[in-house]
Amino acid sequence: MARKKSFSGGINSLLGGTASEQNETSDERKSAGPGRPRKQQPSQTTVASFVINHDTLETMRALAYWERKKIKDVLEEAMQELIARKGDALVSTACSEYRKQNEGSSA
Repeated sequence: MARKKSFSGGINSLLGGTASEQNETSDERKSAGPGRPRKQQPSQTTVASFVINHDTLETMRALAYWERKKIKDVLEEAMQELIARKGDALVSTACSEYRKQNEGSSA
């Protein structure tokens, strides 16, 4: 009578992989934890919610689709262009006044 194959060793056990290859795969799976690995957010990003005009959002989505970009990248590009257009003096003044007001409200 033929011996039944065990499926607990993964695909490598069915294909005839070596025992060390099977152990490495098993160890990698255990260390990663269950589910999909989480991507680390870059240290300079923040998750924020905004109320935005529906038509503006649809246009952003369309541009992101057309340019094969993420919506967040289209928004980031637009904000960088706006900041550059406002000029360094205005942006610097606005940021320093905002920080002053923010420090005063947290005390």
